[in-house]
Amino acid sequence: MSSRHTPVDLFGENGMRANLPINLINVADTQEIPNSQEIFVYRDCGASIIIDILQKADIEDPEAAAKFHLDAIAEENDSMEHHSIIMQRPITNDLSPIVLDGRQVLKKAGSIHHLRTLFALFRVKGKNHDVVVSFNIPIETGQGRGRNGAVTVEQEQLIALDFYRAVDSLRIVDYNLFAV
Repeated sequence: MSSRHTPVDLFGENGMRANLPINLINVADTQEIPNSQEIFVYRDCGASIIIDILQKADIEDPEAAAKFHLDAIAEENDSMEHHSIIMQRPITNDLSPIVLDGRQVLKKAGSIHHLRTLFALFRVKGKNHDVVVSFNIPIETGQGRGRNGAVTVEQEQLIALDFYRAVDSLRIVDYNLFAV
């Protein structure tokens, strides 16, 4: 493991575990969030990490299910336009996630924002749940890269590496997490 990452317990001590960047802010420390969600934000930019336990999409094809969940995120963001591509990168996780690289164009506070979402869908076998990991990376927030929460090119590259480390390392410790 790199010195930039540390194992983090998700959904309690025995729910899930993943290697995440050190020095993230856990949003649950400052505000109430749903029990089915973990949210972290980077200290030095507007990027965020959201891990959701969702009701399983009633779609058999895992790639179509992944696109369904990512489209739902874009809709929640009131995206003006969005698209995604399936990443064919080898993943070393036994849970076999489907990985997408999505782009959204949003209108916020009168300016156009560009958001990159690195997204992984984990279908939980034998349970009625999907686990979604999304890294939301603001590329442009109306004032150029590296300004107003937008990432620099270097930050974007590091966050992409953080995403793959998290996806590769994510483990379900206790499947009773999905009992309901």
